[in-house]
Amino acid sequence: MRILHFFPANDSMITQHVNMLAERMGLEAENHLANSGESAKILLQQGLYDILHLHGCWQNDMRSLVQLAEKKKVRLVVSPHGQLEPWVRNENRWKEKLPKELFYQRDVIHRAYAVIIQGRMEQECLDHLAWNPRCVIIRNAIITQSITPIDMARQTFTLYQKIIDSNPLELMTDETRQMLFYIIKAGITGDVRWLEEEGRTPSYPTLDRSQWRLLFCLAHQEHITEIIQKGIRTLRLDTPDIDASQIPYFLPADYQDTQSITEVIGNQFVSENDRLLDTFRLLRKWQSNGQLSLRHLIELDRELRQYGCEEEDLAEQLKDHKLYTLACRLMQHMNQLTGLTEGFMPVPALDDRTTRKWQQQIEQHLKI
Repeated sequence: MRILHFFPANDSMITQHVNMLAERMGLEAENHLANSGESAKILLQQGLYDILHLHGCWQNDMRSLVQLAEKKKVRLVVSPHGQLEPWVRNENRWKEKLPKELFYQRDVIHRAYAVIIQGRMEQECLDHLAWNPRCVIIRNAIITQSITPIDMARQTFTLYQKIIDSNPLELMTDETRQMLFYIIKAGITGDVRWLEEEGRTPSYPTLDRSQWRLLFCLAHQEHITEIIQKGIRTLRLDTPDIDASQIPYFLPADYQDTQSITEVIGNQFVSENDRLLDTFRLLRKWQSNGQLSLRHLIELDRELRQYGCEEEDLAEQLKDHKLYTLACRLMQHMNQLTGLTEGFMPVPALDDRTTRKWQQQIEQHLKI
């Protein structure tokens, strides 16, 4: 794990705090320090960082650093170090603090994956501002004996890991996404031959432990662990032993836990066409509410592969219920994300601007 700390050069207490974190975190994290905006930007451009940790507030370079970090998929942590307390915000408020607050400071706090606060008083201040719900108390060993430097560094590292384990799809490499595709298709079909092209088995990417961890975290958070485990067994892959159910992570503030299609519509249907019609109605509702997820596409893929339907009749019913275009777009999603092929599609796939917009919604289901 690579961390870039940005802190004000003229604040000796914050400097001491950052140095203590870097020294006590040990070999688990590689900490780099920058006390000027120019040096921080150079490091961000040159290095592959996981976390940008901003210390303090009201530094003019913060806005551009956050924009650069987001562009490079580096996640943000902020430690205000008490500089959002009312007495600080009111100091030279009209000429300095309020313009900075409106221009960048509030937005920087809002964009952070987590805000590290040092005690109850600072928590009350952040709760009152309501700029970010993910506030975590980690006491500062520089100013209190209630925590040791080692424990402070350990808790900070644990928070960094929790941030990286959240919304894992965003941090996956292209190779990991390709492996995810293979595993999902193998998990659905249960047969490696469905992955063969022109009689040849594809060459599976090699993932390091951190990328496997992201894949397992995604499986747990999207409730598709069973299909992922089946896919891994089908492909006979050698994977690290990672129990993602024991890994903490952050979820979006408006997140609603996904339900399976069967949990909602049940199993009692006169025909497969009736079941699929109810399925598409439900998926329309979930799509409009921003709840459509990879889990639902996998469930629909399995349904279409395992059971036959009267395709012509289903197409007419979908048109009558204004579900036909939605179904076509879902076929395109499944082709790209679960490997569903044309022979199993009851309606043709449709790739248009709305389809691509929906795909972005599906992929950002866990975005903070």
